[in-house]
Amino acid sequence: MSEPKSESVSAIVVSYWTGPALVDCLDALIAQAALTEIIVVNNGNSVETVTWLQELARREPRLCLVEPGFNTGFAAGCNFGVNHAFGDYLAFVNPDLILPDTAIEQFLEVFRTHPGVWLCGGRLVGIDGQEQRGGRREVLSPWRAFVELSRLDRLLPNHPYFRRLHLYQHEEMREICEVPTVSGAFMMIPRRLYQRLGGMDDNMFLHFEDADLCIRVRQNGGRILYCGHIPVRHHLSTSDVSRFFVELHKTRSTSYYFFKHFIHDYPNWVIFTVCMLLWVRLTVLTPRLLIRDLPGMIRRQRRGRGSISSAGAGTVPEGGPTKSPTTLVDVIS
Repeated sequence: MSEPKSESVSAIVVSYWTGPALVDCLDALIAQAALTEIIVVNNGNSVETVTWLQELARREPRLCLVEPGFNTGFAAGCNFGVNHAFGDYLAFVNPDLILPDTAIEQFLEVFRTHPGVWLCGGRLVGIDGQEQRGGRREVLSPWRAFVELSRLDRLLPNHPYFRRLHLYQHEEMREICEVPTVSGAFMMIPRRLYQRLGGMDDNMFLHFEDADLCIRVRQNGGRILYCGHIPVRHHLSTSDVSRFFVELHKTRSTSYYFFKHFIHDYPNWVIFTVCMLLWVRLTVLTPRLLIRDLPGMIRRQRRGRGSISSAGAGTVPEGGPTKSPTTLVDVIS
């Protein structure tokens, strides 16, 4: 009996001022025996962090540090990393995510035993072990976005037309099941299929690139599996970045996503109205976001955040960047 084919896996990690969480993420990836290489895309980090990454790459032959030279955004950063990878499979791993020791091998087994699967995601859990939203979702349509923004589900919570976006709110799932959307915090896909899809959409600087990719997978006849038996720990919001910056790009990406995928399914005025509501929401939130961002803006200005550092000495400081406070309700992400 012939031995099963050995399949190579490349992990892609896009890091932007991630801080100490990046250490835990890479330690967990290095522990993955089934992982062939680790591509770290430096979209921007401190001198100390970049120096530590360079030293780690010298000690760990599977790790490769690549630098686009500026903050490309998440989707373009992933594509940049893929251009430097050679694995049969691609595992996209957020820099604040920690995989259990045998996770990559478990995901490979899912691909081996489930024909027609193009994309797999894991069960996102917080540090407290509770499932996070976003790990398994319905397709985000303009109607579902309106339901989320208006909370119409409270009127008829069991009606299918008012079904909410995040599936974790319905029932716990610790098995393998097919879902419309998995989270970009961790997703794994065969390289040939990723290239067939054209990769992630570079027009989406931040947020909803995972929803866009999942729609294109399903449009091409692929299946998406949520692997509830594989927990992946997700810190959330470790990058030291302005909350206004995040919300701005979230709103922009969502609007782009609606026009890209639903312009032929909805009247133009519906999409314009939903997008307008999203921008009105951002406008209302902006004063509070800027006030909360002020300490971070001062801190980033003092240390000269404008450029990507790629030289220096030292190690990752224990404190690292201050974690951005999560204080507003992100209703559709």
